[in-house]
Amino acid sequence: MPSRPAPAACALFLFFALCFAATLRAAPWLEVDGDLPPHPQLRVGTLPNGMRYLILPNAQPKDRISLRLLVSVGSLHENDDELGLAHFVEHMAFRGTRKFPADSLTAALQRLGVGLGPDNTAFTSYDHTFYHLELPDASDATLREGLDVFREYAEGITFDATLLERERGVIASEQATRNTPHARSGEANMRFLWPTARAIRRPVGGEPATIRALKRDQFVAFYDAWYRPERMAVIVVGDIEPEAVARALEEELGRIAPRGPARLEPADLEAAAASSPDVAIFADPGLLGVVLSFEHPVPRPRVRDTLASRIPRLHEALAFNMLHRRLQSLAHQPGASYVSPQVSLLSGLRRWQVASISVSGKIDDWKQVASDVELEHRRAFQFGFTSQELAVARANLIAAHEHAVRTSATWPSSWIASQLQASVIDGQIFALPQVAQRDLADAIVRVTEVDCLEAFRRVWTGSAPHVFIAAHPAFKITRAEIAATLNKSRSREAIAYKEAANAATVFGYDRFGPTGKLLHVEHVADLDLRLAHFVNGVRLNHKQTAFEAETVMIRMRVGEGKLTQPPDRPGLDLLANISVTGGGVGRHSAQEMVPLLAGRALRVGFNVQSDACTFTARCAKRDLAFTLQVIAAHLSDAAFRTEVMRDARASFSSMYSGLTSSTGGMINLHAMRALTGDRRFGTPTADELFSRTIAEVKEWIAPQLTGGAIEMSVVGDVTWEEALAAVAETIGALPDRASRRVGNNVTAQPAKPPTKPKVILVPGGGAQGAIAWYWPMPSIADVHEERRCRLLAEVLKERCRVRLREELGAAYSTSAGFDEIHGFPSLSYCYIYAEVAPRHLDAAVRIFEQEASSLSREGVQEDEFLRVRQPFLRSRADDVRLNSYWAGTVLSDAQQYPERLEYARTRNTDSAAITRDDLSALARRYLAPANSFKFVAAPLPNRPASGSATEAGKAAR
Repeated sequence: MPSRPAPAACALFLFFALCFAATLRAAPWLEVDGDLPPHPQLRVGTLPNGMRYLILPNAQPKDRISLRLLVSVGSLHENDDELGLAHFVEHMAFRGTRKFPADSLTAALQRLGVGLGPDNTAFTSYDHTFYHLELPDASDATLREGLDVFREYAEGITFDATLLERERGVIASEQATRNTPHARSGEANMRFLWPTARAIRRPVGGEPATIRALKRDQFVAFYDAWYRPERMAVIVVGDIEPEAVARALEEELGRIAPRGPARLEPADLEAAAASSPDVAIFADPGLLGVVLSFEHPVPRPRVRDTLASRIPRLHEALAFNMLHRRLQSLAHQPGASYVSPQVSLLSGLRRWQVASISVSGKIDDWKQVASDVELEHRRAFQFGFTSQELAVARANLIAAHEHAVRTSATWPSSWIASQLQASVIDGQIFALPQVAQRDLADAIVRVTEVDCLEAFRRVWTGSAPHVFIAAHPAFKITRAEIAATLNKSRSREAIAYKEAANAATVFGYDRFGPTGKLLHVEHVADLDLRLAHFVNGVRLNHKQTAFEAETVMIRMRVGEGKLTQPPDRPGLDLLANISVTGGGVGRHSAQEMVPLLAGRALRVGFNVQSDACTFTARCAKRDLAFTLQVIAAHLSDAAFRTEVMRDARASFSSMYSGLTSSTGGMINLHAMRALTGDRRFGTPTADELFSRTIAEVKEWIAPQLTGGAIEMSVVGDVTWEEALAAVAETIGALPDRASRRVGNNVTAQPAKPPTKPKVILVPGGGAQGAIAWYWPMPSIADVHEERRCRLLAEVLKERCRVRLREELGAAYSTSAGFDEIHGFPSLSYCYIYAEVAPRHLDAAVRIFEQEASSLSREGVQEDEFLRVRQPFLRSRADDVRLNSYWAGTVLSDAQQYPERLEYARTRNTDSAAITRDDLSALARRYLAPANSFKFVAAPLPNRPASGSATEAGKAAR
C-alpha cells in the first residue's frame, strides 16, 4: 500500500482528529436489543446445530418464496495469504458440490425455473457472504429443493481442482469489470480515511497475485473453519405456512455440523481510528472535471436500539436532508460554481459512518468550487437551518412514513427478505411500519431547528473535515494550494441562509380548461380494463390492480418522439430528456417546485423514445390528481430554461467519462449508429451533443407537448371513477390534441453488415476487452415471432456463457437480448455481448462465431432449450403481476395498437407453446455470422487518452 502524504502542508487549515478504541471480538450474530415490538408474524428461532432462521409469511407475489442464506464470514476474516478467498469460495459454491458436481447446479435450477442472475445470486462483503434464491412456486417440494441447495452451499462444496483453475479467470474477469474509475476513486477515498484499517488490507475481491497462488487445501481449511452452522442464518419469506417451513428447515438443514475447528474472530475486525484530517488528490484519466468532498468519519459504536437512541439519528437525518436540498437550490442559481451536490451520512466501515458534502465542477473553477463548499459547510455549522427548510423536510418524512404504512400490505417478499437480512446483520428489530411511525411521530412533530443544528454540529465536531478530490489528471493543483485556498475562504464572513422571499406556497396550475368530456368508453371484461376517448382527443386506458397498495403508475405517450427528430441534430433527444422536466414550468422552476412537493409521494420523469415522448409517473393514490396537474403543467407550459444547460453538461460529461473509459462503453458509442445508419440512434459524439441548444429542444419538443397526440395509461390501486375524475380535470381539460400519425419511417432499413469486425482500441480502457455482435431482424412479423426472438437470445447467451466460462475461465458478464425499436420495425435486432481479458479476445470471437454458426445451421439443442425455457416462462408469468407491465407494455398505446390486448391475452399460453423448432427456424433465418455487425474493443492502458475521451474532457474543463 502506498504511503499516505504527510499532513504538514495542510496544517493551517486542518487539525487533529479524535481516536476511538476498536471492539476486539464479536459474536457471529448480534442479539436484537431494543424497545420496538417486532413484526407479529415474524418467527425467529435457532436449530439444534446453532443455525438461526427467520420465517415471515407474505402473499406478494402469490405462490412465490424468497430465500436467503447468510454466512458470517467475509474478506475481513482472511489471513494474509488468503486475500480474496471468501469471495472465491462463494464462486465455487456454484461450480460444484457433492450433489451437484461440475457446474450441474445452475442447470438443475434452470430446469426448475430459477434463472442464473435474477433468481440465483450470491454476494460477498467485508464481513458476510449472502446466497439468494427466488423459488418459482411455494410448494413444499420446491421449498425443500431450495433448502437442499443451501445445504450444499453450507457443507458440500467440493473445490474440484480443475474447476478451481477455471474459476481463477472468472474471478480476474469480475475484478477487471469492476475496476472502473469511480471504483478506483472510492478505494482511494477509503485508504485516505482509514489507512490502517483491516478492510483496506482485505479488499473483497482480493489481490491478483494471491488469487493466482491460492491452493486447494487453503480453500478447504477456510471453508471448514468459517462455514459452520452457528455462523449461518436462513431467511424464508413468501406464500408459506410458517410451521411447515420450520419443519422443513430442521429436516433439511438441522443436521449440518462443523467439519473442523473454528477460528477466532480477528482482533482488528473493526477500524480503531480514522486518519487525521488532511487533503488527498486522486487523479484518473477516466474521470472528468473535479469532484471535491468534505468528509468526516464518525464512529458509531453499537448501542441499544431505543427511542432515546433513534431521536438523535432522526435529527441528523433531517439536518443532512436540509443541507442537501439547500445546496441543490444554490447549484441552480446563476453563477453557481458547482453542480451535482450530494450531502450524505452513510455507512463506511463496520461501526463507522462518513459525513460527506460533495460537489462537481470544472477544473478551471476549482478555487471557487472549494471556497463555496467551505463557506456553505461553515454557514450550516454556525447558523443551522431555517423554519421553511425544516417544514419541507418534516413534511417529506411524515409522508414517507405514511406511504410505508399504506403500501406495506403488498411489499414483495424479495424486498422484505433483504430487510430481514439487514436486520440480522445489524441486530435491529424488524417492526411493522405503523409501529415505527408511531414510535417517532411525536419526535418528528416536536423537532426544532436547534435540534437539527446541534445534531449537525455533533457529527462534524472533533476535527476539521477531510478533503478528498477526485479529478482528471489535468488537475495539477497541489495539496498545499488547496489548503491555502480553504484557509483563505475561512476569512470570508458567513451569514445566515435566507430563502427567496417570494417563493410560491401553492402550485400555480389547478385549472386547464373546462372539465374534459368523454366521447366513449369501452370496458374490456376479460382483461378487466377500460379504454376511453375524450372530446379533446386524449385517449385514456385504465386498469385497477391490487399489486401495490395505495400506489398508481402513469405512462403517457405524447407526440411522435424520434420519428420527427431532425436527423442532422443528433443528441437533441438526450438534451430534451434533461431539459423538459429539469427546466420546470413557466410559473415555477424545478427548484421552486421542491417545497410545493413537500409531503407528497410522487415521481415524474420524461424521456424521448423512438415513436413518442413519454411522461412516466409513480405516485401515492392520494397524490394522483396533483401528479396529473404537474404533468399537465409541463405539457401546457414547459419552461425550457437555459440554466438547465449546466446540469446537462455535467450529466453528459459524466456519461462520456463512463463510456470512454471502458471498452464496453466505446462499443456503445459506435454500435447503434453503425447498425441503423441513422444519426438519431445511438450515442452522439461529444462535439455533436455539446453543440445542441435549449432553443433547438424547444423548437422540436414544444409543439409535441402543446398539441401532439396523447394516449395514457393509469394503472394501480385506483378505481375507474377516481382515475376518470382526476384525468378529466387535467389532461382531459387541455386544448384539442392532434391525432397520431401511423406509418412514419416504416421503410427504414438497417445498414448492410460489414465483412470484417470493427476493432476499437481504447486508451485507458481498463483491464477488460469487450466483444459485441448485432444481428438485424428487419422482418419480424408480429408479437408471436418477437417472443421467440427473445427466447432465442437467451439460448445464444447460455451457449456463449458456458463456453466462455468453461474454456477461457472468462466472461464475468455475458448478456444477450432482442430489442424492438417501436416506430422503426425494420431496425429491430438481436445482440450478444461479453467482456473478457484482452488475451482471450481472439478465442472469444471464435466462440461467438462457432456458436452463432452452429445455431444457424443445426438449430437449438433439447437440453439447452429446456434450461432457458423454464426461467423465461417464470419471468413472463411474474411480469403479468406488475403494474409496470400493464401500464407500459399493454395499455400505454392500446388504442393506437389494439392488437396489444390480444397480445396480453395470449402472452402466457403463446410463450408456453414456443418449441425448439420455432427457435431453430429463427436462428436459420437470422443468426448466420455473415449477417452480423461485429465489434471488438481492446484496452490500451498505458497510453494517454485521446479522441472522444479528450473531447469529453475538454467539455468538463
